[in-house]
Amino acid sequence: MTENREQKTEGRGEKGIVLILTFIVMATLTAIVASFLFLISIQTKGSGYDIASHKALWLADAGLQKALYTLKNDANYQTNPPNISGSLGEGTYSVNATKSGSIYTFVSTGTVLGLQRQIQATASLTSAVLARSIHADGSTVNFAGSTGVINANISCHVHVTNYGGLTRNGTVTEGYPMINPTLDFDYYKSLAQAAGQSVTGSKTFANETYTGVWYVTSQVTIGDNAIINGSVFSDSSIQFADKANNLQLTPSPLTNYPALVAKNNISTSATGAPSDRIGLQNSTINGLVLAQNNITFDNFKDSTINGTVLAGGNFQMQDGSGITVNYNENIFAPMPATFTYTENVQATKTVILQKDWNEIVPPL
Repeated sequence: MTENREQKTEGRGEKGIVLILTFIVMATLTAIVASFLFLISIQTKGSGYDIASHKALWLADAGLQKALYTLKNDANYQTNPPNISGSLGEGTYSVNATKSGSIYTFVSTGTVLGLQRQIQATASLTSAVLARSIHADGSTVNFAGSTGVINANISCHVHVTNYGGLTRNGTVTEGYPMINPTLDFDYYKSLAQAAGQSVTGSKTFANETYTGVWYVTSQVTIGDNAIINGSVFSDSSIQFADKANNLQLTPSPLTNYPALVAKNNISTSATGAPSDRIGLQNSTINGLVLAQNNITFDNFKDSTINGTVLAGGNFQMQDGSGITVNYNENIFAPMPATFTYTENVQATKTVILQKDWNEIVPPL
């Protein structure tokens, strides 16, 4: 009897231990499952926030694009831009614009589920009249015997001729309205005088580095190895010396001044047999090139112009090879100081985004 009671007692104790262990295991599993579900909930919620945040960013970009479209097409907005707002999908956008001269600054905010992302961009408004690599107000643009690439529009008030040897990635327009490009020469002369770089008489730029605004009252000659980190103006003409080599000309990006400007002509010079003539070689000119009269870039060899070339008279680029001319819209963003032109009243506007937008990150 005693032995049976002991066996029963031991059985009950074992069952109690099993129940306790079972309870502990179930409680542990329940805690694990609850923790897992909680983590899943947090991750799902975090993923939802992440998706909403991305949507808010792209809504901000959508608002910016709406503002740029309005800037291009709405004359009232161009004068005094009001705030733009709207809704799209699950959220909204709001764009604030401020104007300073020809520069517009946009701050666009996208909002989704209470989450906001904000971006900022600057743009300039200019005329499609200026969206060209080469234009002449005279009677002729002539490319006889030249080969290379012109990456933008070409136009002339009368005729554009002999361009069959060029690869053209833009339109060729004859009978184009006169642009009458000009600027205030006295303004740039005063800048050069203030810097001690106003020259009475003629000057040659060669084998040195030159910086800032230079103003020359007579003939300018540009020869070999001239590195000009600035602008050259002449009351007379600008000529590249025979076989001028390795010219690098870049106006200061802080001022957006023109590269080369002459009251009379800008031209290359070359001597010898026709097959041996070189006017300019292995060179790069960046920025606005402007002559009140003719521009003659004959015998251009393996050289590049990044900008816009405007002639008040005729333009000629004969017997060249390895020519590259790229239109750079940023030379009008902002407009070069004192530069003026005649705009066709029917011309469309071009919006130039100065760089990609930046996100405004709130402080921590």
